[in-house]
Amino acid sequence: MSGRADVVALIRDGKSDRAIARELGVSRRTAGIIRRTVGAPPAKTVYTLTPEQMWHTYARPTYTGGHMDWTGPTNHAGTPVIKRQHVTYSARGMAFRRRYGRDPVGYVRATCDRPGCVAEEHVADAPMRAELNAQYNAIFGGAR
Repeated sequence: MSGRADVVALIRDGKSDRAIARELGVSRRTAGIIRRTVGAPPAKTVYTLTPEQMWHTYARPTYTGGHMDWTGPTNHAGTPVIKRQHVTYSARGMAFRRRYGRDPVGYVRATCDRPGCVAEEHVADAPMRAELNAQYNAIFGGAR
């Protein structure tokens, strides 16, 4: 495959294969093949969003119940996560830190029944869940 001059110019400008594909309407694969053909190293991905900005991008408020649906990536178990520079952050953990100003103890889970909810008001860490369960048992006299 011969290198298209416009693709080669963008490669030399340090653009990623994805940015070249978006700008010129070629596939990322084509940009990568031309990059290897001209002997250019892989472009370094520049992350422009912080994990906090990603949380705001992916967390969407619902119209009822104060829930927030997660529209971003999830891990193998379906837990909402944010991935940045090979580090994975728990979206619920971030919501917990925003709400309570401290790191959670144990896993952070939603206290509501809505799958994928990451609303700050609907998350609890292990000690908080244990306290809620104890209160439930004291009131209703049964394991929850």
